[in-house]
Amino acid sequence: MKPQNFTLTFTRDNCFIIQEVWNRGYAKDYFGNENPYKPTQIDHIVDGVCEIWDNENAIKWFEDNLLKKTTGDQEFFFHEMENYLPIAQKVKELSSKNRFDNISALKDFIALLQKGTYGFLLFYHSAKDERTSENIRKRALEIRDEDAFYDDADRIIKSTIEHFYPYTKGLSISIVLRELNNIPNEKELRQRFNHCMMIEDKLLYTDLESFITTHLQQYHFDFPKADPKGVLKGQTGFTGNAKGTVRILKRKNQVDELQEGEILVSPMTTPDFVPAMKKSSAIVTDEGGMLCHAAIVARELKIPCIIGTRVATQVLKDGMLVEVDANKGIVKILKRT
Repeated sequence: MKPQNFTLTFTRDNCFIIQEVWNRGYAKDYFGNENPYKPTQIDHIVDGVCEIWDNENAIKWFEDNLLKKTTGDQEFFFHEMENYLPIAQKVKELSSKNRFDNISALKDFIALLQKGTYGFLLFYHSAKDERTSENIRKRALEIRDEDAFYDDADRIIKSTIEHFYPYTKGLSISIVLRELNNIPNEKELRQRFNHCMMIEDKLLYTDLESFITTHLQQYHFDFPKADPKGVLKGQTGFTGNAKGTVRILKRKNQVDELQEGEILVSPMTTPDFVPAMKKSSAIVTDEGGMLCHAAIVARELKIPCIIGTRVATQVLKDGMLVEVDANKGIVKILKRT
């Protein structure tokens, strides 16, 4: 049997609970059919950051069937957005709190997230799929550019857990839904923070490399490849040139580590990264397109920016001297650490 192929799609410091909700959204299509490809995603925490590996066949099946649905029923998308947008607004309002008053309220919030995920994946993949009809894709892109559904939710989930269980502060990323009434001890959470995997609702206390060696017949992981000459290529977010030392930022709580004039390198940026972006001499990301957060902020700040390199956070290391030529969309390593 041919192994299923998994591609690294995102790297986030979102908690496993967010990923559980997201993964469940792929379980069925919009006709109610079960997704035949399992698991739809594999989530891997390393050093407090979650790598999200998509099952290529599962996502393709989901997107192909979504396209059939929106092509066959042009009103379906717009009707479902009428249902989704009030849920998204409610999530935003609830997320504006510091925390929930109890774990029961947190569970209700997560249930609301799960309900909203039906609409989120509808507009997210409609915006992403260039085959989508022009009128639907235009509206989907508008909604996507204004949306902060999971980013808002992640903060309040973590802050609520960390309030009621103070020893989990900074470690709540790996807690899963079924553990909300029985939170693991600090030692276990620290172990998970270093390396841990989630496949559907199962936790594996291993790193990805070890997992791969024992599952070669089942899973294949498509790792982004670096240029052996030390040149990274991406898309220009904003033009310009800069030389400086690299600072890798993967987690929101690392933002204060960046020093004035350093090159900010990240999987992607969010509003939490803006203070570091203002101090950086250039921005380089793994992910993103011309409308991503990094590109928009870089244009506002007039800072050279290269997006979509896929491998920047893997190839570059803290302290490396690099040259960012955003006019050409390339990053050159001048001196390794």
